[in-house]
Amino acid sequence: MNIAQLLPIILLVLVFYLFIIRPQGKRRREFLDMQGKTTVGSRVMLTSGIFGTVNALNDETLTLEIAPGVEIEAHRNVVAKIVEPAAITDDAPVDDAPVREADQRPLDEDGKA
Repeated sequence: MNIAQLLPIILLVLVFYLFIIRPQGKRRREFLDMQGKTTVGSRVMLTSGIFGTVNALNDETLTLEIAPGVEIEAHRNVVAKIVEPAAITDDAPVDDAPVREADQRPLDEDGKA
């Protein structure tokens, strides 16, 4: 067989490696690193979109507090990302518009102002 006949196959394997196998391995490593950084007290988002704070960690599961007094147990693989606390800035818009007297009138029996 001639090397010129094998060149398209070699190029196809190389392209397949560069565009599919290598990025998938990188995503897998990042996912495992993120799972390793998950600790008790971390705020996380699950793949289902549920946000919560990690209260307990086991080898395969974690316990999340999604509301005060409401805890759920989930598999560790469903953690999509660790949520960083948003920085509070003083640049937030404030609604200081004056209230008109017409807006404060009581409603009548029909529910009209």
